[in-house]
Amino acid sequence: MNCFNHVTTPAVAICKNCNKGLCPDCLTEIKNGIACTATCIDEVKSINGLIERNKNLSNRAVSTYNRMVFIYGSMGLLFIYAAYIYPELNLYMYPAGGLFLLIGILTFIANKKRYKSNN
Repeated sequence: MNCFNHVTTPAVAICKNCNKGLCPDCLTEIKNGIACTATCIDEVKSINGLIERNKNLSNRAVSTYNRMVFIYGSMGLLFIYAAYIYPELNLYMYPAGGLFLLIGILTFIANKKRYKSNN
C-alpha cells in the first residue's frame, strides 16, 4: 500500500479515522492512534475519548450487576422467610423466593463472564 497523498511513497501507517495509508511525512502520532497530519487529528482524539468512556462505563456496569445480585438474593431470602412465617402463603412465597434466588444466581454468572471479558 502506498501513501494516499504521495502515491510513490510506501505507507507506514493507517489513519485511525479515515483509514488512508500514510507515509512518515503525512502522519501524526497521537496517543493510541495515528492521524492524517492536517485533517483527522481532532477526530482521532474524539475516538480515543469515546473508547476511554466506554471502558469506564463497562467497569461501572460490573458494579451495577453486583448490586443486582445482592438485591435479587435478598428478595429471594425475604420471600422464603415470609413463607416460613406465614404458612398459608407457602404456595406463592416459596416459588417467588426460588425465582428471585435463581435470577440472582444467573445474574452472578453473567456478571462473572462480563468481568472476565473486560479484563
